[in-house]
Amino acid sequence: MAEAAEAWRELSLQQLNDINPADLLVSGIGDDFLYLNESLEEGVSLLDFNTLYDYDFDDFLFQEEWRHKDLKGYASPGYFPLHHPRWIRLVMNDQFVYGNLFSTASYVISRVTEAGDDRLDELIPSSYIEGPDHGKPRDGGIAWDYQLDANGQEPQLEELRRRWWQYQQDAELVLQKELSDGPPYAYILRDESRVPGEINVNFVIHNEKSMHKVRWRTFMADLWAIEGNSKDLISLLKRETERALRFIGEQHHDIRGNYVPPDIEPGKKRKVVMSSGALDDLERLSREDPESD
Repeated sequence: MAEAAEAWRELSLQQLNDINPADLLVSGIGDDFLYLNESLEEGVSLLDFNTLYDYDFDDFLFQEEWRHKDLKGYASPGYFPLHHPRWIRLVMNDQFVYGNLFSTASYVISRVTEAGDDRLDELIPSSYIEGPDHGKPRDGGIAWDYQLDANGQEPQLEELRRRWWQYQQDAELVLQKELSDGPPYAYILRDESRVPGEINVNFVIHNEKSMHKVRWRTFMADLWAIEGNSKDLISLLKRETERALRFIGEQHHDIRGNYVPPDIEPGKKRKVVMSSGALDDLERLSREDPESD
């Protein structure tokens, strides 16, 4: 098993793309040979769930049980579809596809987050630099010690990031509620891929009504039956992006004029310990990322 795991880790992304379609013919289900890249409890398979809603709501109940046990003072917002994206593989139009499953709200906020993060970088440029313990052996692994460098504005940037993160959480919940009474649409959006020949598609499920209409065994047919106009999604994304960038600008202005950083205890910082295998995987991804050249 160890040798097999090592051999798998050494495969390039292109080699994985050659292997995955063949694996899908064995492990995929339904008309589209769909495979869900999520862990299921022992004795349970995707075949036990008829619709996307059935699976997603069951997972929500499982996660809620954990949150109520482990998170002090946790207040549930209730069920909303696909709060976290799901990763799938399938055959679409006779082509092997890597897919991302989003709700409309989670898709929009994920794109808004990208635009907002870029704006933060413009307002307070920053980077991470190696700390003194980076790469040293630690607790059976290797210390991953990088420290934020924002040219002396680290406390201000951390505060802006904190407010921006909270905005994202609130905005997605508000948007989920807004869209819950809408029609049961779905959107199929081709996404860019960094790997030549790889096909990535975002499957955006509008709301809970849509989740009930899409079955795992007839995934693509059910999506095509309720496919909406992507112009509506683009318009919604434009609206939410404008709101978010306005919020960031206002908060940055407030922090510059009014924010007083709290006292920070010297040497109080967080370090991450990673296995050597995880570092190897990061190096492989960096090596094969065209943008890193």
